[in-house]
Amino acid sequence: MRLRGLSLVVLVGAALLLAGCSGRTVDFKSADTNQGKQLFVKNCGGCHAMQDAATAGTVGPDLDDAFRAARSKTGGGFDESTFFQITLDQMRLAAPPMPHFDEPPQKLPEDQLVDIAAYVAKVAGKPVQAPQGAGTATGTTSP
Repeated sequence: MRLRGLSLVVLVGAALLLAGCSGRTVDFKSADTNQGKQLFVKNCGGCHAMQDAATAGTVGPDLDDAFRAARSKTGGGFDESTFFQITLDQMRLAAPPMPHFDEPPQKLPEDQLVDIAAYVAKVAGKPVQAPQGAGTATGTTSP
């Protein structure tokens, strides 16, 4: 039931964006997603669970659950740009208990908001990728 509600929030946000109600459109292709991950862990991870960030917050929605269905073909097949804009708008137009990152005292600079939103859009709802070079050491065998 919770997943349905979260999916509905994502889909409604996407519909508003597609209808042109987002207000400000930002290019996210030049965002620093490594910085976005660090900022997410620091500013968002206490409330939101997301596997890639290794956060387990329980106050806000689990972002993997919220975006997984919408990424699927049956859930709409939304792309990263849609998830980016939804995340950015949620940080700007937050409903309690989420802090308003677009105004004091939690205000973050625009480039940091963009970095966080780009990071979330890139990884939320996707399987976590093992770091390159991870796995078994070469030359070892299993018994």
